[in-house]
Amino acid sequence: MAAAGGGKRGQHDRQETPEHEELGRRALARSFARYDALAARADTMTMRAGSSLAGDQSATPYSSVPDQVRASLGVALDHLHGFKIIVTDGGAVLPFTMFTLVRSAYESTATALWLLSPTSRDERVLRSLKLARENRRQVHNVMEKSGREDPGWEKAIAALERDRDGREALVGVKLSPVLSVTDRLVEIAPLFPDLFLTPLALWQTSSGMAHGNNAMMLLLLDREQVGQAQRGGADYRVTTSLLVVAGYFDAALDMIEAALDLWDNRNRPSELH
Repeated sequence: MAAAGGGKRGQHDRQETPEHEELGRRALARSFARYDALAARADTMTMRAGSSLAGDQSATPYSSVPDQVRASLGVALDHLHGFKIIVTDGGAVLPFTMFTLVRSAYESTATALWLLSPTSRDERVLRSLKLARENRRQVHNVMEKSGREDPGWEKAIAALERDRDGREALVGVKLSPVLSVTDRLVEIAPLFPDLFLTPLALWQTSSGMAHGNNAMMLLLLDREQVGQAQRGGADYRVTTSLLVVAGYFDAALDMIEAALDLWDNRNRPSELH
């Protein structure tokens, strides 16, 4: 794969040592065991009568906070499962695929945390309504540009407005725009003071890999120059440090675990709401 570079052969080489590779494989094995435990925990996500979550669901029957949270965590866990399969079943290390998969996990889990984190039900409800409207708007936009009728659009808006106006503090509040993914990642950052990068930086760097950003490849990937440099550039064989991808995978697990903990806190029947 071509990458910016130059100079004599090997000048810009950077490769993981066998010792570090073995540490990375051990770290991934521990992370995969942790993933299994979190996935099993997510499978048991139910709502308890009298809990704050149950109240959130009653307040937004069209597209509730709990339903959106479970969907978001399901997406995150599905992508991480794909990451795990690549390594454990295929024995492969595919850096662009793996960074793309964790990127989706960061984005989906950030949305779940953003929905759950407000202490005010009105704020949780408003966020869920805005997100539901934006999700449905994207479907409407696709159908409209495809020249297709979308009779469900007006029905969806009516249902969302009905749920909104059922909350005295939210009557007539605008349901657009919704906070961007970038801003959601910024907002949840205080929950993760010990991550090696902020949630936003994790998402941005893995997004760079997903989008073929050459500069991000040089930052994150190990490389070995192939052939002589010509006209200020060279070709490189690129690989990834297993310790790096293990760190990115584990950061996604940290975020999922925090979301599951927050779900449990909101799921206590004795919680005031």
